[in-house]
Amino acid sequence: MKNIKKISILILLNLLLTSCGGSDVIVKIYGAFEYNCTKDEFRTLSANPMLPHLKKNKWYTREEHHTAHVEKTLEPYKNIPMSDESLAKITPTREMSDAFFNEFIIAVDCENPQDIKF
Repeated sequence: MKNIKKISILILLNLLLTSCGGSDVIVKIYGAFEYNCTKDEFRTLSANPMLPHLKKNKWYTREEHHTAHVEKTLEPYKNIPMSDESLAKITPTREMSDAFFNEFIIAVDCENPQDIKF
């Protein structure tokens, strides 16, 4: 009888601990992208020629997105000698990258999360 009580308590405790963990709110966008409302992260679900700086199935925070955007933009100029002034003119600013990120998620309503379809 004592063993049954102990096992029952362990099972109940295990169920409580596993069900109390927070889960992320993820919204699918047109079946091609996902946005994690909880962590403010974005990812593409397939290779996209319009977004060559984003790798498939990799979550990007705003900072990671900006870094990837800058690296991809400056990639063609890697072996060309240029002044810092010239590079600064073609390097995307953080505001530009954030605006780009916001365009991805413009239709997402995290207070009422629903997948966005065509």
